[in-house]
Amino acid sequence: FVIIGSRSTISATSRRRMSRRNCLMTSACWWIHMSGASSFCLRSSPQGSMRTISTRTFETRASTSDEQQHAEPNTVYSRDTRDDDPTPNGSPLGEIDAFASVTFETRDKQQSIEVRKGATLRTSMLKNGMSPHNGRSRLINCRGLGTCGTCAVEIYGREGSILPMERTAQERIRLNFPPHNLAKQSDNLRLACQVQVHDNVVIRKRTGFWGQDTSDELAEAYPAELWFGELEYILHSNTADSGTE
Repeated sequence: FVIIGSRSTISATSRRRMSRRNCLMTSACWWIHMSGASSFCLRSSPQGSMRTISTRTFETRASTSDEQQHAEPNTVYSRDTRDDDPTPNGSPLGEIDAFASVTFETRDKQQSIEVRKGATLRTSMLKNGMSPHNGRSRLINCRGLGTCGTCAVEIYGREGSILPMERTAQERIRLNFPPHNLAKQSDNLRLACQVQVHDNVVIRKRTGFWGQDTSDELAEAYPAELWFGELEYILHSNTADSGTE
C-alpha cells in the first residue's frame, strides 16, 4: 500500500510538472510567432537537459502585405552582369537594343563605334571622326546627296543590318557610272550616304579617289574633316542621327 501510494504521489507530481511545462511551451511558441525570433530555448527537464524550439523565418502576413504595397512597378532590366560583361547592370533592355556596332577596316587599322539604329552610315562615321572618303574627296564631294559616289564602301553584315537592303535607283545609277565599274565591283558596295544602320556591320574602303578599285587592297584610314560643320551631313541626316555622337 505504501509503495503504491508512493508511486501515485510521484505520478501526480510529474503530471503537475508536465502541465506547467506545457504551459511554458505554449507561451514560448506564441512569443516566437509574434516577435519573429529565430530560436527559443527552455530548460524543462529535471536533469537540466536543453529543449530547443527552432523556427525558420516567421513572417507575418502584415509584413508581406506591406512589401507588396511598396513594390515598384514591373520593369524589364538587363540580366545581372559579370565582370567581363560590358553591359551596365540594370540598364533597360530597350536602351541596349537601340544601338549597333560599326567596324571600319582600313589598310592600317580597324576602328569600331556604337551608333543608334536607324542612323545614316556616313553621318555616323563623320561624327565619330572616321571618313568614308579617301584623300582629297573628303573636301570634294556632294555632302550626302548621292551624286558623287566618293563615299562608296563595302558593307558586310547579316540580312537586314542595313536598310534599304537593295541598292536604290540612285545607287545603281551612280555605281554604274565611271570610274565605278558595275561588272567588277563587289555586290556589297553601297553609298554610305544612302543607307541606315540597323545591326552590327563591318565596313571596308577600297583605294582610289572614289574608292572604286576592285583589287583586294584596302585604303588607308583618313580622319574626318568637317570644313562646313553640320552642313557636311545635314542634307541626308535623319532623326536617328542625333544619337550617334
